[in-house]
Amino acid sequence: MTRTFMLKEQLSFNNMITYGIADLILNIGESTFFDKLTYLLKSAASFDDYVILIYHPDKSPTVLSSSFANDELDVWERYLAGAYLLSPFYDYGVNQGKEGFVTLDEIVPDDFYQSAYYEDYFRQSKLVDETCFAVQGKDNNVYLLSLGRTKSLSKFSDRVLGHLRELYPIFSSAVKKHDQTQHLPERQSHSQIKEYIAQFGMEVLTPREHDVTLLLIRGHSSKAAARLLDISYETERVHRKNIYNKLNVNSQQALLAKIFDDIVNLKPS
Repeated sequence: MTRTFMLKEQLSFNNMITYGIADLILNIGESTFFDKLTYLLKSAASFDDYVILIYHPDKSPTVLSSSFANDELDVWERYLAGAYLLSPFYDYGVNQGKEGFVTLDEIVPDDFYQSAYYEDYFRQSKLVDETCFAVQGKDNNVYLLSLGRTKSLSKFSDRVLGHLRELYPIFSSAVKKHDQTQHLPERQSHSQIKEYIAQFGMEVLTPREHDVTLLLIRGHSSKAAARLLDISYETERVHRKNIYNKLNVNSQQALLAKIFDDIVNLKPS
């Protein structure tokens, strides 16, 4: 009896996925495409929040569909004002030029969960887990679909993650095909914000101290920063102490919070 029930349950799941894929294909190039895409993913996994947007190396994001802004509007506005540039998903898709299905845990720096970005954005969003589909589109556009779970749900299980990973080739092909039909409106440049990050503290910091600062922004620990910069742990700690003194902060958290606050208060040019 149990085996029969499991077979029927699996058949029902597969049918939902099959019909969802068929519906998605029929809507390529249509305004309903991303609604159908979201429906397909809901057939494979439960999630509380999602956002579909387009990143670009030189322009501010284009939000295509989102549930996130409904309850946490202030956090969402701060994200779109510039905090997205510190996102591990942005780094994955834009800075590294990668595509695929990844979880947040797989790509974050080692000290990310103690960083100001985590405290001021991720924790405030009430998410306990997040996954992401990243697809490289035309004209340097990167499509990102993030699925999140809040405290009302547990973290994504290996089984659910497996279902989502299996959908990535279909997801990617459909998005790439849809992208070929799209003509996006002109977007604002975010060069002012990127330049601010790139030059933060350079008027008082040495080049190596500045390198350490840029790693701290993204949540790298002292040991990880030392390894990436090919310097000793002790040297990195000296650089970090000098950074605190020169920028008039007394901790890593205070430094990251200062940078984060400055970034989100800048406006794209």
